Amino acid sequence: MTRDGRRFALLLAMIAAGALGGAPSIAPAGPRAEDLAVARSGYVLKSPVFTAAARERAVHFIDASVPRADAMTPEQFLLCILRIAAFADNGHDTEHDAGDAWWPAARLPVRMLWFPEEWVIARADAANADLLGARVLSIDGRSARELFAGLREYWGGLDRYRRWNLEPAVIEQAGMLYAAGLARRADRLELQVQLPDGRRVHRTLQFVAKSSMPPGQIFERLWSPAAWPGDAEKGWTSFQPPVTPLYLQEGARVFRVARLAELDALFVQMRVHFDADGETVEDLRRRAEEIMQEKPPRHLIVDLRFDTGGDIDLTRDWQRSLAARVPGQIYVLVSPHTFSAGIVSAAAFKHDAPGRVQVVGEAVGDRLRWWSEGDNVCMPHSHYCLHMTTGLWDLVHGCAAHPACYGDRYEAQVADLDPDLAAPISAGSWLAGRDPGMEAIARSIESAATRTRTPQ
Repeated sequence: MTRDGRRFALLLAMIAAGALGGAPSIAPAGPRAEDLAVARSGYVLKSPVFTAAARERAVHFIDASVPRADAMTPEQFLLCILRIAAFADNGHDTEHDAGDAWWPAARLPVRMLWFPEEWVIARADAANADLLGARVLSIDGRSARELFAGLREYWGGLDRYRRWNLEPAVIEQAGMLYAAGLARRADRLELQVQLPDGRRVHRTLQFVAKSSMPPGQIFERLWSPAAWPGDAEKGWTSFQPPVTPLYLQEGARVFRVARLAELDALFVQMRVHFDADGETVEDLRRRAEEIMQEKPPRHLIVDLRFDTGGDIDLTRDWQRSLAARVPGQIYVLVSPHTFSAGIVSAAAFKHDAPGRVQVVGEAVGDRLRWWSEGDNVCMPHSHYCLHMTTGLWDLVHGCAAHPACYGDRYEAQVADLDPDLAAPISAGSWLAGRDPGMEAIARSIESAATRTRTPQ
């Protein structure tokens, strides 16, 4: 088929899709317009996730974008793609290409953690090492709250989930804030920061080539002060708290197990649910088994605060047996970074040991009804892909009556995952090297032991 023939066929498909979408289609005029037509017909109009109102808004947005798509800067077109996925308002619906689509080739020479009211600089290159541990009060004159308001439409899901994804995907990427109309220049950002000694200073940060930086790292590991491969060679360092709490130790590892003799507890930390970087789920189980056989613990502490998901099939049966073997309390630590299989894992412990589980920390990163699994819808020219989710989860009510139900097979229904012991990680506690979650657990265990020792 000729190029003109392909365009004509695509136009016919768009017209047909327009009848389904309730909005007229606009003929594609160039490569990007053709990509948007694929996003419209292959993703927005086929996805089971969209509400009728959200689908209509997405279709209108695409149709309004088509006439100007080929005149957009690369950054503007990328934001356009991100916004299409965000209309689904589902955390698993994201841009999900194979690495061959365009993304900015430069980024900030610092890495930041985004707390609700401010950013904190966690890693930096040699030229900006003096900023480690600094609180970023504003970026180009905008506070964290103001900047989030301007960026919210580019990511779906709960606000707490949007925030920790927008930081690495938009704020730290060269030219993206400028393309969104939220920065004065495309090649730099102006930061107002408060240094650890209390001084407030202004710093201009120019974007630098990614090739001059250490290899990329998953966002959750930025919280740990542990060096990442390539840091030393590229001159990067991380903020070092006065003491590194247990949950941030060995930041490059995805699975950790330890005996906490002072709490008579087994500590299990999972950051993913798949084998990674030479670590396996089987090794995790074996190490936990060794500790439990050596001296069975009374309590179990499961840290899922940076568990962003994976394959729950690999851990579900083991979790069930683990809960049954611990006679005391089970403490499940969660946070806004607990996502996908991490949420299922937390719910599974609560389901398996009713009355013995206390959820500790702060709210998880997604609703308890969501869509995941599925396939990518990829665009022929830009190679951007939109992840179309097709598997439904409902951890509160179940979803057996829905033909797309996926999650019921795991027996993880709960009334909620609201923290029984509220213990959010604040910028202050992170900088001080404190762990509010483990502090709350220690108080709970000590309180229970005191009641046991006190004559009634």
